[in-house]
Amino acid sequence: MKGISASSKIVGDHDTTTIYMVTSPRGESSNEVIFDSSMKLITCDCLGFEEFGMLCYHSLRVLLINCVQKIPDAYIKNRWTKTAKSEVWDKFGRVLSITSQAGKSIPWRQNITRKFYNLVLRSEDNEDAIKIIEESLQRDSLAIDSLCCTESVRMLSSGKSSSNILNPARSRTKGRGKRAKGHFEVSKKKRGGTSTSIQANEFGSKTPKPHLF
Repeated sequence: MKGISASSKIVGDHDTTTIYMVTSPRGESSNEVIFDSSMKLITCDCLGFEEFGMLCYHSLRVLLINCVQKIPDAYIKNRWTKTAKSEVWDKFGRVLSITSQAGKSIPWRQNITRKFYNLVLRSEDNEDAIKIIEESLQRDSLAIDSLCCTESVRMLSSGKSSSNILNPARSRTKGRGKRAKGHFEVSKKKRGGTSTSIQANEFGSKTPKPHLF
């Protein structure tokens, strides 16, 4: 919007190269812009593109008055496009594929999640679209379950998933070779007695005392 309201005038011209002086909407500053119409090359002395990677409003003003409807590809950096994240994840995936086999699915998972989320957003206000998504999800889910089941059966038949489970190594507490004695055993030992096990009598095997009746 600022480029539309800015003013410009030609201060130089040579073959296909034209020099413009672009003034800000309020007239507080002016910048020189050089435009080559044959090569679609443009430079501005504010160095906005060189510093930030985006064309300044001075350059956009010159492109506008020259009826350039599309910004030249040379002035569109990948980091400002919608595919910037995909390229980052692709690079990240290549790194992970070298360092870790388990981590190489992370970029794909992030990418496919974003695609499905955008698909849901486009379909949430249309009943027919919602029906198509739900039917496709059910069909694809059954197909994936069948594929995973077949793969599991194949691995079991080939013996790849079989493994011998061994008992864990027995740990031994430092400084303790026997079972720790309880309070009753310790007190019997201090009194000079011996700790004997108490045998439980069967009910009715011992005659009770008469005074209890």
